Amino acid sequence: MQTNDPFANFGIEHLSSQSINLFVSNLPLFIVRYLWEYKSPTNAAMLRGSVIDKAIGEFKSIKESQTDFKKLVNWHKSRGVEFDKDKVEKELNNISNYLELGIPHYKNLGKFKSYQKKVELNHEDLPIPIIGYIDLEYENCIRDIKTTAKTPKLTDQVSRQLAIYSTALDKPAFADYLYVAKTKQEVVTFEIQDVNDRINEVYRIALAMMNLLQNNDINSLVDSCYPNFADWMWDEGSIEVAKELWRIK
Repeated sequence: MQTNDPFANFGIEHLSSQSINLFVSNLPLFIVRYLWEYKSPTNAAMLRGSVIDKAIGEFKSIKESQTDFKKLVNWHKSRGVEFDKDKVEKELNNISNYLELGIPHYKNLGKFKSYQKKVELNHEDLPIPIIGYIDLEYENCIRDIKTTAKTPKLTDQVSRQLAIYSTALDKPAFADYLYVAKTKQEVVTFEIQDVNDRINEVYRIALAMMNLLQNNDINSLVDSCYPNFADWMWDEGSIEVAKELWRIK
């Protein structure tokens, strides 16, 4: 049943930095994940990332975190998710590398107020909220935990994410990159400076999304764009779904 809320017509109850960023960067994949509602299976790197966040937010040791990682891998395996054995072993080792860097860094920053705090932004022209979950909230700032083996930089995507957090709590927001490469290991921190510009950008993207969904169904949206599977964001499952939607042989 069609409603006056274009998001409700597609079962979308809220927006996030992930959905907003994907809409901008890869519309066909946005259609697959958020309109067709295909959920991509997890992978070893994603599980490692969640374990790192939890270790810092819940004061877990490296050994405990590696145990948590193994349990998560086994849990997903029991539900049919396949993992590359070498990648699992690599990410298991990466846990110690990242936490040896991250644990002292966050100890030096002192006590934080909350971990994974949910925040919500509303806009008068949007029928649904924009939500987010803040890794660490301190008395005077917000910090988001990132891990990378590549030279860190503050991307547009991360800037929009931080702008949502900063606006929601009216505090400065930082991205802490735990940077572990073969020849270098350090914490690289970025503070978002252009919060007002970035949050306006977030709202404009959300409104553009609403306008696109307003008078379109899934078939007309599929006809308006075409997937580029060379983009690294595509996984095998999403490609298979897209091939069916776009009738690609």
